[in-house]
Amino acid sequence: MSLRPEDSSSAELPDGPSLPDSGSVLIVGPTMTKKRRLMLSMLAEKEQTDSGTVVVTTKKPAPNITRELEHLRGEAPERYEVIDTTSVADLLEQRSAPGSLRYVSSPGDLTGIGIHLTEALREHYEDSRSASVGLHVLSTLVMYTDLKRLFQFLHVVTGRIAAAGFSGVFTLDTGFIDDQDLALLKQPFDAFVETRETDGDPEYKVRGLDEGPKSWTPLRI
Repeated sequence: MSLRPEDSSSAELPDGPSLPDSGSVLIVGPTMTKKRRLMLSMLAEKEQTDSGTVVVTTKKPAPNITRELEHLRGEAPERYEVIDTTSVADLLEQRSAPGSLRYVSSPGDLTGIGIHLTEALREHYEDSRSASVGLHVLSTLVMYTDLKRLFQFLHVVTGRIAAAGFSGVFTLDTGFIDDQDLALLKQPFDAFVETRETDGDPEYKVRGLDEGPKSWTPLRI
């Protein structure tokens, strides 16, 4: 279903796949096929079960991500943190932002991203609270680092998510990455959501998830 801003107070989450109780999902497809929207809707649905949420953004600044997630939930997200790598914080002088916002100077700083993400997950784990992780978009990281290092980063992060019994959802744009590199980056993930556009409309299908269509289906978000 299509959500309008005036509907947000009573919004229902869009139709789409759900996150698993544990493990990580990769949403992969061409640009402009609503992968970010789908990722955030999956996180918003999970958060309504009192799960904490941690989002790493490499493309859209934290305020944009927060507004979109709030729109999908129909209210402000709770137990929510954003790790922003877009450098917008420096331009807006937001280094003194609330504790729910963490900033990394560049998408190429995988060490910084990993440290902030590990700290956030540890806090949820020590509070005996489940958590979901979203990362939009891996394609930016591909531009800043080599594939081997990025693969090692994803292997570590998805391993920590699984070990804690948490769930994760990541997005990756295709079209600029060859099949061999794509196959490498897919390896750390437990399940996949593929997206495409047909006659101007986005479609999706799932692989490795218990719920969701196994053949191409209109994505109504």
